[in-house]
Amino acid sequence: MIKRTLLVAIMAGTGIAVAAAPASASATACSRITVKWGLGGGGNYWCQQGDGYYRTMLYCATNVQGTSGGAYYFGPWNHTDQNPVLGKLCPTNKYLIATGYDLA
Repeated sequence: MIKRTLLVAIMAGTGIAVAAAPASASATACSRITVKWGLGGGGNYWCQQGDGYYRTMLYCATNVQGTSGGAYYFGPWNHTDQNPVLGKLCPTNKYLIATGYDLA
């Protein structure tokens, strides 16, 4: 079972950042590398320190307000000592609403 220990979300249009305290996160120093807002948008995160796994997490919806047809999408798991350029795109018919990362 995957345990979500940290979520950093940046809401489109509002600029509000939300963070939950990590329980026992081993991947640290995580930052967003790129983001492309809008229809079919996406992004990627990189955790530079620690010894653990992380993945990019997106929230995509069918309307730009994020109130209809929303779902979370996850990139592949990546270890802190692997290539940092792993990301995720929303489906082409959905808008990127928020982006963050998930720790294993």
